[in-house]
Amino acid sequence: MDSIARAARALHSLGATPPSEPLAPVILRARAALGAPVDRPALFAYWRGRDPGSITSSMRYRWDLSHKRCVLPSYAGAPETWRAWRPLEQPLLEKDPFEFEERLTVPILIAECAELLLESEGEDAKELFAEAEPVFRRDLAFYIQAAHAWADTFALARIARRPRALARLYPLAVAIAVSYAGLADRAGGRVLGTRFPLHDVALVSASAQLASGLVALGMSLDLVARLLAFVAGERRASGAWGDGKGPDDVMTTLAAASLLARLDPGFDPAPTAAYFAKQQRPDGWFRALGPEAPWLTAEIRAWLVDASRPFSDRFEWPYVPDFNLDHKTRVPFFAAFSELARFFGALEGLAAARVDLAFLDLAGFRAFNNAYGQEMGDAVLAAFAAELAKTPSARTIRDGGDEFLVVGAPTRGGLEGDLDAFRRAWPRAFRARFGADAPPVAPRILVTETRGGNLSSVREMLGRRVGTLKHDAPNPGEEGVLARA
Repeated sequence: MDSIARAARALHSLGATPPSEPLAPVILRARAALGAPVDRPALFAYWRGRDPGSITSSMRYRWDLSHKRCVLPSYAGAPETWRAWRPLEQPLLEKDPFEFEERLTVPILIAECAELLLESEGEDAKELFAEAEPVFRRDLAFYIQAAHAWADTFALARIARRPRALARLYPLAVAIAVSYAGLADRAGGRVLGTRFPLHDVALVSASAQLASGLVALGMSLDLVARLLAFVAGERRASGAWGDGKGPDDVMTTLAAASLLARLDPGFDPAPTAAYFAKQQRPDGWFRALGPEAPWLTAEIRAWLVDASRPFSDRFEWPYVPDFNLDHKTRVPFFAAFSELARFFGALEGLAAARVDLAFLDLAGFRAFNNAYGQEMGDAVLAAFAAELAKTPSARTIRDGGDEFLVVGAPTRGGLEGDLDAFRRAWPRAFRARFGADAPPVAPRILVTETRGGNLSSVREMLGRRVGTLKHDAPNPGEEGVLARA
């Protein structure tokens, strides 16, 4: 698609971005995602050479939060040319353009800087994150007050899209989500504006951002269903969205389309992709305000790439926090399956979608455990779960004991073939880890196809039928056995 290539060219053109540019970490991560060479040490060295100011000032980090004290790049345009993406807010922008910019850039930079530092190796990255983390937390705590619906949910959505940042800042993301979930529930599954000039206006943008955050956190799934229905119903003939009675705008459209493309199998991305193509500037940039262009361009480009893939490949699995991971295998345990089943059942599109489900147990595990001890038995479970979790577009869950579940992404198909290949490859991984003389521990697999709304009942059916498989194949050999229920 031409829009994707043009956006990539625009981002590639920023190879010489100075480290003083406030969005330098955004540009670095965007270029790295495109396979371009990047210099993280140089950026970190620049940050180490600066001192943060007061925790309450706009200089509270070692990086700038706006272009107030920086040279504006050409893609940003002069502040007097900036236009609010929601025209009702233009007077607020004109009052103080850099304060308006910070409302947009601060949540972006919290998420992007945290993710950059957490994904980078070396002492500089660790020390810079340790210094910035209390400030990240203080800034995120501000969004818990529910004082500005768009800005608060935007911060939640930005953190929700960065897995390392989310894991580290999880309690604060939950607090923001909780503060708005109650308000949205009372408003009938919508987020209402909390500030002039959009006070009490049902906001598509904030509703989509809250729903995205809730999914990423795996909470309030019934509310997610209502938020998603509201957002889907507000799509316009242009393929775009806007807040209230305002015109189409690129920020609201990105928030809504990101949600629906990942959660609704019936969503058609084509009209929205056509809208984005019309918004792209001749030089390849997408702009909502101006100075955020690299971030917005990278986000829309990523959405366009993602939207061109099958739904099962872009489906967003709800986040599983550490306390819902089995401590022996580090895959989700059964409580996460119950949450997933409720999630699939709550969203109309997912409830009706085809979902492949498999139930597995380990033949020979008890004998191995008795012969080698519980510690080695736990190692077998961990190794088996790690190999099983490599199954693409699927989620592995420990059902209990030596039993596991594999849930295919909605509309995926083909899980039976993938698990058949897995069981044939498992003996090599097992022998490499436990030796050729170890008695085999092999999977017995039952797989079936259902609808997303039936996950719990079908899991119960498979759990009952696995007894028959155990009877029919008590010693299935080192490759195990697979049957279709």
